[in-house]
Amino acid sequence: MIPLEIGNLALSNPPDWGLALGVSAAGFAAKSLSAEEASGVRVRAFTWMAMEQWGVTAGAETAVVVAWELAANAIQHTLRDGTDGGVQGRAWLGLVRRDRAVVCAVTDSGAASPLMRVPDPTKIHGRGLQLVDRLSSHWGWSHSPSGTKTVWARVPTAW
Repeated sequence: MIPLEIGNLALSNPPDWGLALGVSAAGFAAKSLSAEEASGVRVRAFTWMAMEQWGVTAGAETAVVVAWELAANAIQHTLRDGTDGGVQGRAWLGLVRRDRAVVCAVTDSGAASPLMRVPDPTKIHGRGLQLVDRLSSHWGWSHSPSGTKTVWARVPTAW
């Protein structure tokens, strides 16, 4: 028998059932990313929900922007192959509540290292890591032995 709260949760389809059920580790939430058109809306809503549940009073907007920029890079460079609109790889957004900060991290299966570009005023894209750099206190990336990479940023917050 499925407990009532899990059954109701399955019907409502929240962005992160662990966060909604309160079974995510304290101060941690994660969401898989997809290449769908609505991904931006879902990532921003998920991040807002986490900020609200954690009681973030300052820096929530910044965390939402940073989380979306990191997720957008993974979606663009790992989940979309650019040729036929096909989907490749996997990606996850993780949010971690730390002392006076939220760490936003995206892990994906892409091999390419993140590259902060000099903005081209004639193009719309290519400014994501510049925004992350300006809005976060620290950011970085690493490759794992399993072949994934994680790009993370620390966003100062208060609650």
